[in-house]
Amino acid sequence: MSPVDFWTVVLAGALALCAPIVIAGLGEIFLERTGGFNVGIEGMMLVGAVFGVLGSHLGGVWVGVLAGIIAGLVLGLLVGAASALAKADIIIVGIAIGLLGSGLSVFLYQVLNPAGHTNQTVQTQPPLHLPLIEAIPIVGPGLAGAGVFFYLSVLLVVVSWLVLDHTRFGLRLRAVGDDEAVARTRGISPAAFRIVAAVIAGGFAGLAGATVPLAEIGTFSPGMTGGTGFIALAVVIIGRRTPIGLIAGALLFSFFNSLALLAQTQSLGLPVELFQALPYLATLFVLCVVSRRVYRRTRARRSVGRPVRSARSESVSPEPEGVR
Repeated sequence: MSPVDFWTVVLAGALALCAPIVIAGLGEIFLERTGGFNVGIEGMMLVGAVFGVLGSHLGGVWVGVLAGIIAGLVLGLLVGAASALAKADIIIVGIAIGLLGSGLSVFLYQVLNPAGHTNQTVQTQPPLHLPLIEAIPIVGPGLAGAGVFFYLSVLLVVVSWLVLDHTRFGLRLRAVGDDEAVARTRGISPAAFRIVAAVIAGGFAGLAGATVPLAEIGTFSPGMTGGTGFIALAVVIIGRRTPIGLIAGALLFSFFNSLALLAQTQSLGLPVELFQALPYLATLFVLCVVSRRVYRRTRARRSVGRPVRSARSESVSPEPEGVR
């Protein structure tokens, strides 16, 4: 394989692998803008994946996508209600939802595929034909073959950016996360906005889970998300909780993941295990760099007596005008 062909395959794999990370991360951004944190994304994605396969079996790929979203919305509502209304610790709630989702997905898998039966294969995403894009050197074949879900994730990034940064709803989410007391003085209910944000996060997680089997595999297997939910959490931090930063971080992780997958079929002169560790080492390294920068910025502000703002948002004043 020539160097050009090699990097073409790596980039194509990166584009195909990043969609679930981006979609799940977008939901987490909505929740973190309100001060929440969902460690149950992985379980939500697994439930979305199994319902995606079930829905695709009953009515086609888009019914499967809708089924995955609905399953995620229900789990997101549980997270929001338990943390905002019952005042339960959101980390504990997220762990519980993650375990529930993981166990429920395995149970449903065993119901759909009893022992001794062949695993069901369902319809996957429709192919895209983009001849003009495919002619672009190196990146063209990857962009042309990335699939519908990749372009759906890009569209969701744009829509989420507009909603979060250019609408009153997004400004109010950010106000709730920065200062609940100030938000209440403006007539904003922190509990209501956190529930809405949790439901949105659940819907995104369910959609992300559905895209995993419906992209190419066409079948469900226990644990098939492979830690994508936890990677999405890390990528959200790397991307500084912004949709544009998120997609950049997801592409970085997916690039190394694609390289690791290709290393299993090509002799690259290094152990395959090293390439398999590269995505996580790269993510850990970038997380350390980002955390160090935030720490230094916080120390600098304290040294000059400036108020230290939340790490989730550094551009929100105590009394945002658009919240009124």
